This record gives sequence, structure tokens and C-alpha cells, in this order.
Amino acid sequence: MFNAKKENYLKRLNIVFRYLKPHRRQLFIILGISLVSAGANAAVPYIGGRLFDAILGRVSSAIILFLGLWILSRGIHDIADKFKDVRRETLAVTLESNYLIDGFSKLLLFPLSFHKKHKIGEITKRIDRASDWLSSIVNRILIDSFPDFLSIIIAIFITFSIKPVLAVMLIFSVFIYILVLIKIAPRIADLLKKMHRSWSVAYGDAYDSVLNVQAIKQATTEKYEKRKFFKNFRLKAARFFINFVALQSSLNLTQRLLITFTNFALLIFSIFLIWKNELTIGELLAFQGYAAMFFAPFITLGRNWSLIQNGLVAIERAEEILQKPEEIYVPKNAVILAELNGKIEFQNVSFGYSKNQNKVLDDVSFAVNSGQTVALVGESGVGKTTLIDLISFYFQPNHGRILIDGHNIKNLDLRVLRAFISIVPQEIMLFNDTVKNNIKYGKFDANDADVMEAARLAHADEFIENFPKKYNQLVGERGIKLSTGQKQRIAIARAILRNPRILILDEPTSALDAKSEEFIGESLEKLMKNRTTFIIAHRFSTVRKADLILVLDKGRIVEKGRHEELMKIEGGVYKKLYELQIGFR
Repeated sequence: MFNAKKENYLKRLNIVFRYLKPHRRQLFIILGISLVSAGANAAVPYIGGRLFDAILGRVSSAIILFLGLWILSRGIHDIADKFKDVRRETLAVTLESNYLIDGFSKLLLFPLSFHKKHKIGEITKRIDRASDWLSSIVNRILIDSFPDFLSIIIAIFITFSIKPVLAVMLIFSVFIYILVLIKIAPRIADLLKKMHRSWSVAYGDAYDSVLNVQAIKQATTEKYEKRKFFKNFRLKAARFFINFVALQSSLNLTQRLLITFTNFALLIFSIFLIWKNELTIGELLAFQGYAAMFFAPFITLGRNWSLIQNGLVAIERAEEILQKPEEIYVPKNAVILAELNGKIEFQNVSFGYSKNQNKVLDDVSFAVNSGQTVALVGESGVGKTTLIDLISFYFQPNHGRILIDGHNIKNLDLRVLRAFISIVPQEIMLFNDTVKNNIKYGKFDANDADVMEAARLAHADEFIENFPKKYNQLVGERGIKLSTGQKQRIAIARAILRNPRILILDEPTSALDAKSEEFIGESLEKLMKNRTTFIIAHRFSTVRKADLILVLDKGRIVEKGRHEELMKIEGGVYKKLYELQIGFR
């Protein structure tokens, strides 16, 4: 058990050292300055003791000498600390910002399946806490405490030169404290891990609730959510924190009692040695100074032990996420497409999100020539969105092959492939940025004239021109300042600007009124011309113009053909859906 915990502790420390490795030069400079600071600091009690003896002996030359040495040592220590503080704070903020950059960038490299399985609120909280703790451990513990421990090493030699028996007493007391720390520390670490997990879950659930505030207000479940917050934050996370505080207090009490007893024993023994003329008053004062110096870093270590454990556990939990495999953008022997025509073929493709779930797509086969328009029809949950996700290779098929221009999609460079594809999704997600930057996202070299032309074709200019700042208007987080229809037209403008070879439209006009739908329908027809297009639409006015209609039911293609062909199938799924929609008009 002890070896396992020791291995975990070393594993966590290795993570910290791994992030320190690129900053070795800066770290060595800081440690060099710390060495100068420690040497000067360790000399102060000895010089002070010699100065006190010189004063008692009234030796003027010695008094002047030791006064000069004392002020010199203090000055060197203070100046070295100044340079050390600037450099360590610089290193700390660099580590923290780099960790955030690497952490959030890594999340973007994970496959879409990762984001579907994990709560983003919990994950981002882990990264944020880990970056903060990494900075704290390096800054407050490793670098800040290093000079104190160096001072102890120097002080050991000096105290042994003054009185070996007193030095042994000091070392023995510190050894006892270290044993107590080793016994209690693993219990603190286990408790902190449980506490971290509880806080992460609580934050993740709270983040989800805030994101879905509209649904909560609609269902009037504010009190229900508050009870859930109380359960997660108070009954679980806070309870672990209270237990941690009780354990930490026990460690602090042990520390105080040990220090008090040690100082008392040293003082009594020192008085006895002074009576026997084996110790001077100055040496006693020097020794008391070294006693404080001996215990100071260990007192700090005891107080900061929770910081160390807290930080190491937080970093480890973040690393559990960040070390997961990234999406493979460039496979071995990748095919790099200079151009893409847009011919797509599914060959016996089956897919399920997990082994325990039923197949979302089952033995799907079809072929689409370059420039054709394909409509996907079927009730909700039959696999339409999953099918178009496979075209961008967000997920890999469990069985079968997907060919693009005759190449197996799994052999393509994904960044190149996705650069040829534009998607107008059903759920539009905009960045908290200007209208202009949202339209040109993914095509950052586009000029203002191109952006405005794309907006005009998408009929987005009608509302953009009414904004106070027009194209520089901020849309708010996730586009909250825009209506659903406005967000959809921004997404269509973005797709127009990218000028793709493959176009995917997932209910592109679902949130538009009849007039806007008519205008945008014309723009989409121009955009779809000579491009391979996949459309998911419940409105058959769009579907019936497609070159190929795929009718899905329970993950399988049950019918395919043009509108006129499918309408001839008596009792067919497509015909029923079409007549049902027409009947409701």
C-alpha cells in the first residue's frame, strides 16, 4: 500500500517536472540566486551571535567587523530575494498561461466522440484548477522554499561547529516531525482527491444548468436545480472539505507541540551549558536563531502540505483528460487531396456510438456523383445527422467504407478534407465576437467586400444593417443576442463565403419565416450549383428538387430515388411522410 502511494506521489511530481523542463535555464538562474540568498541568510544568526559576544566583551574592532558583516549579509539576502521574486513570478505566470494554452488547445484536438461523452464545464474546471495549482506549487513551494532548505544545510554545519549535541537535538526533532507528516500526508491526499472529484462534478452540473437556463425557466424548475446545487456543493463537496480541515488541524497541532517542546528542551540545556562555561550568550542567541531557521521551512511545508497535495491531485486529474489520445488528423501514408470533386460512396457502412447501443446506421450503401444534391428523409433519430457526420469523418464507421473521389476517407488528411466541406447545422453555435468575424470564421483572409456579399446572398444584410455597429456588432455568447433565424442566416453566409466543394445543410431554413425562406432558397440554389450537397429537411419543397432522396428508417436506407420515383411506391415510407405533411397544410 505504501509503495503504491509512493509511486502515485512520484508520478504526480513527475508531471510538475515535465512542465518545468522547457524552462530549465530560467529555473537554474532562480536556483543560483536562491543559493546566494540562502548562504547570506544562514550567516546572519552566526554573525549576530559573534556580534553580541563582541559587545559583551567590549572589543571595538570586532564589533565594527561583525556589524559590517551583518549588514552585508542582510543586504545580499534582500537584493537576491528581490531578483528571485521577479523571476519566480515571471516563471509562475508563464507556466500557468502555457498550461491553459496547451490544455484548451488539446481539447480541440480530441475527437467529437470525446466531447459527446464529457461535460465541458467539469473538464474546463479541471484545466483551470490544474494551471493555478501548477503555478502555486512551483512558485510558493519549490522555488520559495528552496532557499530555506539550502539555509538549513548550511546551518547544520554551523550548529555542529557551535555545539554538536544541540545540533543533534534539532535534527532529531525535525526527523520526528517528518515521520508524523509521512503518516498523515497520504490520508490528506486521499481525502483531497475525493474532494476534487466532488467539486468537479458539482461545477459540471451547475455549468449545464446555467447553459440550459431557458429550458429551466420554461419548466419552472429553479427550485429543483437549487436543491441539486445544495446536494452537490454542500452535502458532498463541502463535507469532504470539512473533513480535510479537521485532519489538517491535527497535523498543525502536532507541529506546534513538537516545536514548543523542542525549543523548551534546547533552552534548558543551553542554560545548563552556559553555567558550565561551555556555551556563550552569543552562541545561545545564534543557536536560537538557527532553531527558528531549522523549523521555519518545515512549518511552511506542514502548512502548505495541503497545497502540495491539493495541487498534485488537481494536476493529476487534469492530466487524466489531457493525456487521452488525440484525433488522428494525418494517418500513415495519408492521401493529400490537391482538389476535390465531391464524388461520395458509402459501401455497407454500419456505425454505433458504443458497443452497448444499437447501431445508428446499419449496412448503408449509396453513391453520389460530383455536383449532385442528396436529400436525407426520415423521422427523428433514424441516423440522418450521424450519416452526414461520417462524411466529415467525425466518427469512424464500425464496418464498411466511405469513399471520396475513390479514396477511402480514413486515408485522407482530415484538415484538408474538412477544408473542402461547409456545414450549416441545425443548432447554430456562434462565437462571442462581431458579426463580421463570425461570418469569416474559417476563412480569415476574406476581405470586407466578400463578407458583405456573402451576407447579402444569405439575406443577412437585412438585419445586420439595422444594428448600431452593423458588421462590428457583438453577437453575445453562443449568439444569444440574435434570434434563431438571424443566427441561421449568419451560418449560411459563412458557408457561402467558404465556397466549398461539399455542402451539408442540416435543416438550413427551419427557423425562417416564409418570406426569408423563399429568399434564402434562391441563394442556397446558387450555392448548391456544381457542389455535392447533402440536405436534411422536413419541408418537402426542398427535398423534392434533389437528384437523389435517401429514405432512412431505423438506421437503414429503405427507399432511394427521385421524388417522382418514390411517390410511385404504394405504401412507401416517403409517400406516407409526404402525404402526411401535405395533409397538414
